[in-house]
Amino acid sequence: MAPEDSKAAFLRIPWAAALLNRPNVVCRVPGSRQPKQSLEDSLFAEILKTPRTISSCVAFYAKPSDTDANIAEVSTLIAMGDGMNGHPNILHGGIVASILDEAMGILQSVNHERDHMTKVGKGLAQGELPPQGFGSFTANLEIKYLKPVHTPDSLLVTARYSKREGRKEWIHAKIKQHVSHGEDDYGEEIVCATGDALFVEPRASKL
Repeated sequence: MAPEDSKAAFLRIPWAAALLNRPNVVCRVPGSRQPKQSLEDSLFAEILKTPRTISSCVAFYAKPSDTDANIAEVSTLIAMGDGMNGHPNILHGGIVASILDEAMGILQSVNHERDHMTKVGKGLAQGELPPQGFGSFTANLEIKYLKPVHTPDSLLVTARYSKREGRKEWIHAKIKQHVSHGEDDYGEEIVCATGDALFVEPRASKL
């Protein structure tokens, strides 16, 4: 049985709890962690949802004062197991890239869902979620591996828009780990990898 994504899994970690317990923070389980009949998101909703891969995953962001405003930055907490190592206790580089790409996708999904609900409120759309398959595709992704990502551990992945232009979106993301020096210590924050990507939304079908 697949584990359940839970905010509670991170509230036991001092540095993560401090982030989640800040005022006006919206916390949610990413939609890509939910299995779908179409098999969309099956990588993160099924294959990477086990006790030894990613046992828990929640995203959070600061609630904007303007309900129609886009969310510029979304952070994702990931409970990482030891089942995706490339070297002993070190996460495989391909999975590092996948996590950066996924965090960027979560940022986009949050905004797609907010845009959809705005349209629903205006009577321009229906349903609680945008139609499946709606969104953009990774056109280019450049990764910088700075430090090993050690496992098992919890990660903080932050994705932020760099630029948006028509159907194109440029996004920067980084993976961080905390090296703790004591049970109650937040530890030292280390940036392990960064990614810069270009996403392109397909042109609307003429059919």
